Amino acid sequence: MDTHISSRKDDHLRLAGQFYAAAHSRQTEQIGRSEHREIDDVQFIHNSLPETNRADVSRETSFAGIHVDRPFFINAMTGGTEKTNEVNRRLAAVAQKTGIPLALGSMSIAVKNAQTRDAYKALRQDFPDVCFIANLGAEHTLESAGLVTDLIGASALQIHLNAAQEIVMPEGERDFTGWIDHISQFVSELGVPVIVKEVGFGMSYATVAKLLDIGVMTVDIAGRGGTNFIQIENARNAEHDYDYLEGWGISTLRSLSEALFACRDMQIDAEIIASGGVQNPLDIVKYLALGADAVGLSAPFLHSVTGGSSDSDSARDAVSRTVDLIQEWDGHIANIMTILGVTSIEDLRENAEIVLPESLVQYLSQRFAGRDSEQFLMTLTSLSKFRK
Repeated sequence: MDTHISSRKDDHLRLAGQFYAAAHSRQTEQIGRSEHREIDDVQFIHNSLPETNRADVSRETSFAGIHVDRPFFINAMTGGTEKTNEVNRRLAAVAQKTGIPLALGSMSIAVKNAQTRDAYKALRQDFPDVCFIANLGAEHTLESAGLVTDLIGASALQIHLNAAQEIVMPEGERDFTGWIDHISQFVSELGVPVIVKEVGFGMSYATVAKLLDIGVMTVDIAGRGGTNFIQIENARNAEHDYDYLEGWGISTLRSLSEALFACRDMQIDAEIIASGGVQNPLDIVKYLALGADAVGLSAPFLHSVTGGSSDSDSARDAVSRTVDLIQEWDGHIANIMTILGVTSIEDLRENAEIVLPESLVQYLSQRFAGRDSEQFLMTLTSLSKFRK
């Protein structure tokens, strides 16, 4: 096995867990709160007469050709080493029990080292009902994309964009040319739907527009606020200190608005996945109401599924705990939709009333005032309704 890749993946897993725990500790609660404040400040207008039966509330949605009964899924994390393969097996067990899609972390190690491929084959064999989403970087070839997709029997392929991470990573890439051409080839020739995903720094209007222009129909904007790979790589980098870049990127809420403006201007109703720093079911409902088709989560599930030790009994406990978490969040989403008086995600987007934080209104005014009317500028909800 490539020891550099193996060590890096294990470092990522360890540090992601440490930073997630720190962000949710009492000592750093205010820091995490500040990062999350803008989505907190998006407010639904309470409906005292919802006239809705919870039993009638559907959370169904679809993205990249995948139909799901709940509007969130397990997003990309890790894989390819002994430790990370165990995490993926636990997540696959959760996905098998709940029917939730599972996006794997980068499978580049399988491209570079054939000895790692058996673990991925075993995932497919042992969890035959799971909807797997393969994952690879945009620097890879069509042949490599086909290899990882076939290896896991994937329903779709995530292409991750991680230039900010790579530039801070001590052993990272420095040449980011050719990505657009590769993605265009994947879209036209791979044979499964392609999701283009940021790794946590958000997508701008220009980025989404370029992707739409080459035929990408599903983007995962993965904004700032969740797992911070600059922070993680900075912690691994003994030679250079990049702590001043740890606030880099566009938040998930702002990235969603950027993507919606791009879809509207190009008149392309592409699918948008919101991810990055999602902390609770209310966040999910807010992103759906504002135009997202689905929501991806990584850190909460990673934290839940790695809570025990590596023996089989605690692995079963971790899987059971994470299944319970998914079912709890699904129930809470249904409850929130019920008190809003809506029975579907389409209904939520069309009829739930929302007040946006002034900080977001100011951001949209600065970013898009030159191309939109003042009335249109003031409501992101108008953008989400365009999607109908």
